[in-house]
Amino acid sequence: MMTMHSKTSFHAGHSLWADARERLMRNRAAVASLVFLLLMGLACFVLPLFPCIANPNATDLGNIAADCSWEHPFGTDQLGRDLLARVLYGGRISLLVGLVATGVALVIGLIYGLISGYAGGRVDALMMRAVDVLFALPFIVLVIVFSLSIEEPSRQLTQWMVESLHLPRETVAPILGLVPLFIAIGALGWLTLARIVRTQTMEIKSQEYVLAARSLGLGHLSILLRHIAPNLLGTVVVYTTLAVPGIILTESTLSFIGLGVKAPNSSWGTLIKEGADRMEVTPELLIFPSLFFCLTLLALNFLGDGLRDALDPRSAKD
Repeated sequence: MMTMHSKTSFHAGHSLWADARERLMRNRAAVASLVFLLLMGLACFVLPLFPCIANPNATDLGNIAADCSWEHPFGTDQLGRDLLARVLYGGRISLLVGLVATGVALVIGLIYGLISGYAGGRVDALMMRAVDVLFALPFIVLVIVFSLSIEEPSRQLTQWMVESLHLPRETVAPILGLVPLFIAIGALGWLTLARIVRTQTMEIKSQEYVLAARSLGLGHLSILLRHIAPNLLGTVVVYTTLAVPGIILTESTLSFIGLGVKAPNSSWGTLIKEGADRMEVTPELLIFPSLFFCLTLLALNFLGDGLRDALDPRSAKD
């Protein structure tokens, strides 16, 4: 008598993040964009550390507007400065502004939206009317006014660090000179995120597990941090990826009109401005920084679309 032995196969379960990672890996445009951004970050932050990259502010009046060569792969500008070095250092500043300002906007918008959506009622109405008022004001004008208002405190802080802490001015000044720009863009770029977080919070707080946590006597802060905020992570990640290009574009716009990064330092915006002024004589001054700038923004948008489709399959185009 033969006995049949049946084998039961068990499949390991997949978490939400594992499924999202698989969907993201199937998106070739998003993966290619992620690889490109990693390479761009390495090029801007690591490559200038090697001696093969020249000082971006070192002038050579005997080598003005030189053509591309082995010594200067992108040529030189109107002051004889190496264009490759200036593009890499400019990318470092543009990416830092995008990341830091987005981080500031992320913290403010997340806290504001969580409180507004969870509190509801008159508190929610009052907080959203404040957001509506800020939305009605011209964003660029607000950034300019706010940036100029905190420029003097930043200069005084730089002077104090140089005199009291005996730090080299050439190291401290460029970094602290960007602080007004970081704060101005980040402190005014949280409005859209606050609305998104508020809407998601209002939807999540009516779910069964939140009601169960409230019935068990958990405090409001515990419910916000342990049950609502973690479920907003996917939305926040997608928004952050899509917000970085907009903030980099804002910084470039301010630098283009002379209100962003101060000379002799450069960002992609200032380099594009310099190239636009001399595009008929030396077009490479405009072509190379514009190419780096456009490809980075395109990659960030592709990555943001890929993350959105991966974390929320219902929003996928296909």
